[in-house]
Amino acid sequence: MNDNRKVIPFNQDGEFHFNQGMKKSGQNNKHDALRSFQKAIELEGNNLAYLSQYAYLLAEVGRGTEAEHILINEFIQHQYDAEFYFILSQLYIIMSDPNKAFLFGVQYVKHEPDSGYDEELENMFEVSIDDEEEVEKEADRFTGQHLFQHLFMNARIEEALELLSTLPVDIQEEREFRNMKAMGALFLNRYEEAHALLEQLLKEDRTDMHALSHMTLLYYHTGETQKYHDYLKKMEVVQPLDDDARFKVGLVLNFLKKYERSYELLYPLYRKQTFVSFQLLHALSHSSYHMGNRAEAEMFWDRMQLFHKVDEAYSPWKKDEASQRIAELEMKYLKNDDAYMRLLGIYRIYNVKPRDAILGHEVWDTIESLDDYEKLYISHLFQGLNLVRLGRMHKGLEALKMAGYTGEEDQLAWIETFHDLYDRKEDVEDTDALAAATLHFHKRDRKMTKKALVEAFDTTLYRLNKAIEKIRHI
Repeated sequence: MNDNRKVIPFNQDGEFHFNQGMKKSGQNNKHDALRSFQKAIELEGNNLAYLSQYAYLLAEVGRGTEAEHILINEFIQHQYDAEFYFILSQLYIIMSDPNKAFLFGVQYVKHEPDSGYDEELENMFEVSIDDEEEVEKEADRFTGQHLFQHLFMNARIEEALELLSTLPVDIQEEREFRNMKAMGALFLNRYEEAHALLEQLLKEDRTDMHALSHMTLLYYHTGETQKYHDYLKKMEVVQPLDDDARFKVGLVLNFLKKYERSYELLYPLYRKQTFVSFQLLHALSHSSYHMGNRAEAEMFWDRMQLFHKVDEAYSPWKKDEASQRIAELEMKYLKNDDAYMRLLGIYRIYNVKPRDAILGHEVWDTIESLDDYEKLYISHLFQGLNLVRLGRMHKGLEALKMAGYTGEEDQLAWIETFHDLYDRKEDVEDTDALAAATLHFHKRDRKMTKKALVEAFDTTLYRLNKAIEKIRHI
């Protein structure tokens, strides 16, 4: 009894864990501070103070991309609450990205004009905002593009299109945004809508390379072979008149995976050092890799980092590995007759990085044939659909991963145990303790003490024992 009193001396609510995190952060114990902030968020997920401090600390320890991903997801979940513009602006300051920091800050001022943040931005970036209307329009453009790309790259295309519809009408009508809308419709297989948009764009400007490339893809997907080859031929045989046209055509052909022709057009620009940019080096890295020159691909990728830091997970070799991994998981899990194996397969595919490797992958044909319950789990993971039952099952899998238990047997044991508990209408809210208790019954000759489980799952002995008793009676 005394031991339990030492473990739980008071109510450990979100505020308690947040204060612990602030204390540990002040002591420069950032790893433990992050765990405390994460616990506070788990208990009070809508508290933006907890969320922002967690994101800022992630950025401070070099995990800024992860922090940005978390914040933008929460931004969307909170129905684009304007407070997130401020939080993201502050995050980008920590990440030393002044352009994003300024433009997201402008969006915050637009929604909260009495905040005084406009003066702070002017002083911080040593600028004077004379034409407020034009600056706000540029902020609308930039933040709209940025949020659209985040949603699109995370396979949340319907939400990306919904976002576009919230932008000012005059911005929606700009060519770049109509191209984005067409791209979204294309990837959602809304071919008639995409065709109408692209046809109008090409009618206005036959040299619009974005529209031309997407129309080529559309004809490919709709099986209109002759039109596809006609458009592709235009892309491949066109002889650009100047370096600017060479650059545009080369990028599009790279996007269409015509790597050799793309390389022929783009490499001379690199040699001349006239168009060296993030886009050029990105395309050359992909072309080199798919032409079999891994060393050169890595060289271009490394030089690209000088323009914009991109995680290696998005490199052509890692994306190729990710695509192969998804195919392996599809074969092993999604085509299995056991429903729990299929749920585990969905979870494992979700954890393949980069997440956009699933876009356009053949695995979607198999996903379409899954049961409705499994499709709901897909929607929970990839579209942010809020589900209680599957959400708690997922939290248990995440708890196992955080504690270092990522083996198939452990994960399947949790999925089965969770559903047994849920079917018996047991309380399954304390997923950390229940996941730990599941391992207690599936030791498989491993030395696994209660003390070790308490530490690994950041729980208490009392909660673990309570969870063990629940499972013992199913």
